[in-house]
Amino acid sequence: MHGTIPRRISLIGFMGSGKTTVARLLGLKIGYKYIDLDSLIEQRAGRPVREIFKVEGEKIFRTYESQALMTLQEQNDIVISTGGGAPIQENNRRFFTDLSFTVFLYVSFDEMLKRTFAGKKSRDLRPLLQQPVKDIENLYRQRLPVYESLGVKVITDNATPLEICDEIAFLAGL
Repeated sequence: MHGTIPRRISLIGFMGSGKTTVARLLGLKIGYKYIDLDSLIEQRAGRPVREIFKVEGEKIFRTYESQALMTLQEQNDIVISTGGGAPIQENNRRFFTDLSFTVFLYVSFDEMLKRTFAGKKSRDLRPLLQQPVKDIENLYRQRLPVYESLGVKVITDNATPLEICDEIAFLAGL
């Protein structure tokens, strides 16, 4: 994708890194359509992600996630906000390396906890946050090397969503 303007920009990273907020703003800034992968999964499955996790389990959700991601490989001028687990699946990695300009939004573990737990009751937390903090930290540590290997790293701690958008637009040559 070097030397050409990317037709697809994917934002990857752990929960709380700002993928959804930044993708929406970036789409507006550069005139690309914003696509939230979880929303696309919900549309295709006809039910919320939480329900898919609860009733069918994470493995089935990951299958839906891969299928939804693959429907985007022919679309152009899009900014995709992925779920934190999408890049972890081997079969999705080619999309991020070959078919998209991929940006890894890095958030420190402490900052992620602040952002994701702020003012929420346990029943309102994302499915993967409904486990002990040490298990969440293990998941975080396992995923970081994968994110780093797939995307250009942008640090989100102490940066506003607009500053992050500007940095991504610059990195993408837009």
